[in-house]
Amino acid sequence: MRILLFGGFLGSGKTTTILQVAKYLTTTRQEKVVIVENEIGAAGIDDKLFANSGLQVKSLFGGCVCCQITSELISTIDEIHKTLKPDWVMIEMTGLAYPDKTANSVKKYSKVYSAFKTVTIVDRGRWAELLATLKPLVLGQVTGSDLIILNKVDLAGEDIEKIEKDLHEVDERMKVVITSAAKDLSVAVLEEVVCFE
Repeated sequence: MRILLFGGFLGSGKTTTILQVAKYLTTTRQEKVVIVENEIGAAGIDDKLFANSGLQVKSLFGGCVCCQITSELISTIDEIHKTLKPDWVMIEMTGLAYPDKTANSVKKYSKVYSAFKTVTIVDRGRWAELLATLKPLVLGQVTGSDLIILNKVDLAGEDIEKIEKDLHEVDERMKVVITSAAKDLSVAVLEEVVCFE
């Protein structure tokens, strides 16, 4: 079972990206996907969207998996492995989470996965604004990511080269792909997401 952990600020395009990756895996590769969705509140909208797309969804509400309900996430991953036996588990973090913290906990406490990857979605249209107002959170969300998807490049926003420079100041080896999830993601981008090297 391989795990993809998706992070990124509220409205960055996580759900749209996850839906396209899940569709690619289930239709092109004929692989089984389960999505774990984390929401801060008591109810979510994305879980209904995922379920309506024919995907199996497990929702974790009432806190952030990176700091409040980590043990519940580990138990959920173990339960999914035992009962559903998927090829992939895709975890959608709440938009206020630090993916690196969750990734470290899963890697430390779960023994049921064969590969793990953290993918963070960055919103080109709001990068400068978010960096100016929420810099520690925004940079904390990209720290430790295996792949950054620079999303919404079809919209106006910060210069793409400037964003890449900012990201490489966090980690010079950080891999960045540039796209717009509002349009269909290319096979190259989808393969980059699901590739473990």
